[in-house]
Amino acid sequence: MTRPDHRRPAGRSSLRLASALLAAGLLAGAPVAARADAAGDYIAAHTKAEAEVAAAAKAGKSDGDIEKLSTPLLKDLEKRMVGLLGPLAFKGTQKKPVFMPSSLNPDYLESKEPDGLLFSGADLTTRYFVSPEPIFTQWLAARAKEEDAAPELRLGLKGAMGTEPFYFAVLGTDAAFIKYMDLPVTAGEGESVTAALGLFTQSGQQNDPPSSIVFTRIGDGRVVVGTADLKANIKPLPACEKLWKEANAKATKLEDAAAKTKNDEDPRWKEAETVREAGGDAFRACFVKAAPSLPFFAGAVKRAEDLVQAARGK
Repeated sequence: MTRPDHRRPAGRSSLRLASALLAAGLLAGAPVAARADAAGDYIAAHTKAEAEVAAAAKAGKSDGDIEKLSTPLLKDLEKRMVGLLGPLAFKGTQKKPVFMPSSLNPDYLESKEPDGLLFSGADLTTRYFVSPEPIFTQWLAARAKEEDAAPELRLGLKGAMGTEPFYFAVLGTDAAFIKYMDLPVTAGEGESVTAALGLFTQSGQQNDPPSSIVFTRIGDGRVVVGTADLKANIKPLPACEKLWKEANAKATKLEDAAAKTKNDEDPRWKEAETVREAGGDAFRACFVKAAPSLPFFAGAVKRAEDLVQAARGK
């Protein structure tokens, strides 16, 4: 699944973050007031930078001119973010993280990325995204106000953190996340954690087994959202495969019949899509029911626990 067409992001306001800043509590290594001020300063700087670039885009400036304007503004925001988060490192990732958002141009989808630092492995399958909680909360609130926002994003941080749209918005780039099932991970004192088994895909759910673990940790004033390969060999489940193959065969038959009419509006095109999606849902439900008793499952839970532990930075 690809991202939607370019559209302007919702406006940002440091004032509406006052309650979030107070609720976020301590970020490691600094008093509440100092860190709240720093987070507020970052939000104000981002709001100002975003407005400058938006004005240039509205005035019809070229992409080159907008990039020249944006580059020093992004570098300033990155410096502020690094100062807020302090030294960070995650095993299996490159030492230098990527600052997000990677663009301030409202005509680019990258301008909708959350504010923070992305630590990635060389193959990009292992990723840890880190953001100060009040800044991330503000970004999520802005995304939730968009007209086409997924309902899950309007549930607040703790309500959204384990959902498919949440992981797509933070980590998905050009691939949607399909969640198969939650994985049982243990939260420590004063933190919220969640992990799930799923699949990043551009083609939608079919009969592919899950291949990724995703996780979120909220604690110590930070939000960490990440993903890593499952690293498990999951053998096909005949009962589940049967459900998918029957649905796929039916959908293919409908498509063949619709193609003969040479009519793009033939209702059988839509019916085939619905049948195939239902087959994918049936495959997933079958897999989820069987998963806890399969050999890979205990290892998947252990891997999720290890990833969450790494997200704690301890």
